[in-house]
Amino acid sequence: MRKILIFCLFLFPVLRSSASPSLTEADSLFELRNVQLDTLTLIADSSRINESMAVYQQILCFSQDSSEIHEAAWKLLRCIYFKGLFITHDPDYRKAIYRKAIESGEKYLAVFPDSAPLHSWLGVLWGYWGEVNGKMASAKKGVPGKVREYAEKTIALDSLYLDGAGYRMLGRANFKIPKIPLLLGWPSKEKALICLERANAIGPDNLFNQLYLAEALLERDQKERGLTMLRNILNVKETRHGLASDLLIKKEAREWIKKYSD
Repeated sequence: MRKILIFCLFLFPVLRSSASPSLTEADSLFELRNVQLDTLTLIADSSRINESMAVYQQILCFSQDSSEIHEAAWKLLRCIYFKGLFITHDPDYRKAIYRKAIESGEKYLAVFPDSAPLHSWLGVLWGYWGEVNGKMASAKKGVPGKVREYAEKTIALDSLYLDGAGYRMLGRANFKIPKIPLLLGWPSKEKALICLERANAIGPDNLFNQLYLAEALLERDQKERGLTMLRNILNVKETRHGLASDLLIKKEAREWIKKYSD
């Protein structure tokens, strides 16, 4: 347990005071993350997500329950994913918090090496850090390989996790990462489509699966099916991934429809 405690890294300076922090408390605060969201800029108020993160951090530092520590660790990474996307548009800030989260998450992964959630969220954070850092710089630092490694490990551990997160991540990596002669030869648009089809088969109601598959279809000359999927996304009335995420998905869907519509 002492090995776990030394990995307690405070990513932010202020901790919420709580006599007995619990996952239920942290989860409840996370569910309030979209409160006061500006639906035009997709910038959310930071107070609830920061409070949620603080409770997860307290659990990581003071809990003696291994399963509770594991859950708090991956849920903290999930919080930072949201914070990086929806609290600021500043690329330097995003890079900083993603990097700190990755460093902390990888230390917890050493304690929980068979955790599909940790592999999955670390892959996501590496991907977003790479996007902010720039494609060429990220390729030189080995970021694409990291994303692929975490995606493949997620698939091996639990191919169904989070509606096919491993396939979604691997497909997205193959779709977005360019081939770079003498540096990066594995990305494949064909492999992207195969992986994204698998993710969508696992989680057909997942809007991320639908969006990413639609994008790949459009790029692989399957225009009508891709546009139909995008229009179906816009017709979804209920909230599936939280207000901010759903609005971002629909914003991107509209942009792709505009790009490919006659």
